[in-house]
Amino acid sequence: MSNIFVTNNTDKTLKDGFGGVFYEFRPGSTIEIPPETARHIFGYGDDKKEPYLARLGWAKTSNDLDAGLEILAQWEISTQPPKKNQSLSPLVERVPLPSQKRAGGKVLSVAA
Repeated sequence: MSNIFVTNNTDKTLKDGFGGVFYEFRPGSTIEIPPETARHIFGYGDDKKEPYLARLGWAKTSNDLDAGLEILAQWEISTQPPKKNQSLSPLVERVPLPSQKRAGGKVLSVAA
């Protein structure tokens, strides 16, 4: 089975591991890990997430389950690497083009 890509979309770093290999999941970063590690840390492929949320400290009691699931929902876990957005940010796209009116510039001619 191919590796799993995990992207941390939270604002906190998570340090965890499995089988003697440790990973640091920094905010905004994507880490490629084996599927068994993704299952151990995040419950990848398991419908019952409670044990994983408890182990991570995201749900200490059953009352915390919804909050823990909200944290887990901020993590992107996929068999494919995330696609980078190739378009400009909305702020850059809204910058007006320079005016065509220009004054005071010199025109240089090049001899052929």
